[in-house]
Formats: sequence, structure tokens, C-alpha cells
Amino acid sequence: MRVRVPISSVAIAMTLLAGCTSNPPAPLMSTQGSTIVQAGRVTDVRDVAVRGGRASGVGSFIGTIVGGVAGSKIGSGTGSTVAGIGGAVAGGMAGQRVEEAGKGSAATELTVQLDDGERRTYRVSPGDPYRIGDSVKITTVNGVSTVARY
Repeated sequence: MRVRVPISSVAIAMTLLAGCTSNPPAPLMSTQGSTIVQAGRVTDVRDVAVRGGRASGVGSFIGTIVGGVAGSKIGSGTGSTVAGIGGAVAGGMAGQRVEEAGKGSAATELTVQLDDGERRTYRVSPGDPYRIGDSVKITTVNGVSTVARY
């Protein structure tokens, strides 16, 4: 037994199936590796203290232990327990502050007015002697900017 399929049905099926094919992907645009160079003048120079990153928790941990032990030596019974808890909390906070204070560094911030009128602030090494009025170029590569005199 032979099945007959009309030609119009075959043509419609082929048309529908052709619509299911995928087109090659469009080329991807990327800014990876892009470099931007801008010129400007220094309008402000100031030294700043830069706080360190997140505390590791070591200072807080040691402060909690020392504060708890010292607090528990006060009084006796329930008073000693309360003093120990209070000492642990206070010691932990003090330890964290001490750790954070040791992580700071110095830097110099430059405010630059770009040739297009925009003002931006950049952080440079404290040893770089920039002065107000210096002509600078800002080179930005992959989002990281560096400032240099020119």
C-alpha cells in the first residue's frame, strides 16, 4: 500500500522547517582591552588617609578573649558572669578598632578638570609631587586609570 502526499503539503512542510534554522550569531562587541586617553589640568591636591580593607577578625577575637577573662575577675557569682560578658563585648569592639587603625595608609588625591569640562578625582602615590595647574593625561585601560604629567 502506497501513501500519496500532495506536493503542496511537502512544500508547506519544507517552508515551515526552513523557518526553524538558526542564523549565525552576530559578532560580539567588547570593550575588553580598550584604552581611553584624556587630558586635563590639576585643580586640587590633597593628602588623605586611606582606611584599610575589612578587618580579618583577629583583633576582635583576641579582644573578646582578653576582655572576657579580665571582666570575669571582677566580683563573684552572677556579678562575675555579667562583668565577663560585658568585658568580652567591650574587648571585642576595642580589638576591632585597634586592628582597623593599623591597616591605614597615606595617599594623595588629585582633582582634575578634563578638557571637556568634567571634574574627576584620582588617587595617586603620596610621593608624586603634583601641583595645582599641572597639565596631566589620564590613561584608562580596562577601567583602571593612571595619571601622568605631560
